[in-house]
Amino acid sequence: MTRQIKPVQDNNDKCQTFAYWKSRYKLAMNYGFYVEALVIDYALLEDRLKSFLFHIGVFNTRKSYKADNKKVKPDLYKILTFNHEKNELRVNSIQGKITIVRSVLKWCSETEGAEGKYQCALKTQCESLDIGECLAVLDEIDCWRGYRNEVMHALINKNLESLDENIKLQAEKGMQLANRLDNQIKILKKGNRIRKALNLQNG
Repeated sequence: MTRQIKPVQDNNDKCQTFAYWKSRYKLAMNYGFYVEALVIDYALLEDRLKSFLFHIGVFNTRKSYKADNKKVKPDLYKILTFNHEKNELRVNSIQGKITIVRSVLKWCSETEGAEGKYQCALKTQCESLDIGECLAVLDEIDCWRGYRNEVMHALINKNLESLDENIKLQAEKGMQLANRLDNQIKILKKGNRIRKALNLQNG
């Protein structure tokens, strides 16, 4: 499938785009355009989850849209099955990203040992996170995602009074979740230790 909109080209482009949508979110909230705010929330959550996966080495580059780092795949498959998940690296959906992140965090907190350079770097760096907070955020994103899907996939069939009761709060919560996740990613990427252990570029 040919892309109809070109992606960001570099970090400066990404920063400008990120800042634009953050400001657009504020406008949407100020003027009551809560459906647009939900769309922005969802995009930010997808982006933050992808950033988490990038910093644990799932992607070779920031522009990757599939789990293309062959160096880590065998370890990630082991981690998924360690937590009884399906042996699939699904990164094209928010649910797939959540599954991988949750599995990695649980593995890091529950396994007694790590094997090899990647597992050791992954475990050490993830242990610097507030894993309880990370898992709580993922659970809340899962719940929030269900509400967002109801709005997006059947908006015209929703009772307006019922929709108005919660949509503003849900739009606010989506941004709060994105910010909480981002706070943990800032810790995760400190020193770029995981990608350096694999000799991967941070770009």
